[in-house]
Amino acid sequence: MNAPSARSGPPAVRALRAVLTALSVLLLAAYFVAVLLQVFFRYVLNDSIFWAEEFVRSTMIWGVMIASGLVAAQRAHIRVELLEDWLPPGGRRAVVFCANALSLAFCLILVWAGIELVDRTWFQRSPMLDIPKWWVYVAIPVGAGIEALLMLLTWRDAPARGDGPADPTL
Repeated sequence: MNAPSARSGPPAVRALRAVLTALSVLLLAAYFVAVLLQVFFRYVLNDSIFWAEEFVRSTMIWGVMIASGLVAAQRAHIRVELLEDWLPPGGRRAVVFCANALSLAFCLILVWAGIELVDRTWFQRSPMLDIPKWWVYVAIPVGAGIEALLMLLTWRDAPARGDGPADPTL
């Protein structure tokens, strides 16, 4: 069975996916433009944009954490399906359930650890952009929380319900 599409699920899940997709695209475009500007300034104008590297790193962190929720909602994280494919349908459902439960537990641990990191960096400022460092690091608990939420909201849509390989190319 294929992974659920972005058009499946309740309207709230579809709306959240649409917002997260738009935000991911905007973040990707922002750091793409910053990298292009930095290359242009460095190699054409023989100058450097002092804030570009830190800006790109920060937006990449946010982009990865936001997009991880989209990947989780589609059950598209990398996984080894060999054991799944060898099992009968009941065993396959059990393996998928355990994998989803472990992924959810990891997300919740990441939320907790991210909150701890934000707390430790509350009064620090970034050297180039001069923004609070917690603003960058809060992406970790926010992204992990979104991922956990979307995993719970799409739990029933998990692929590999026992009707063939999870990979549609097999």
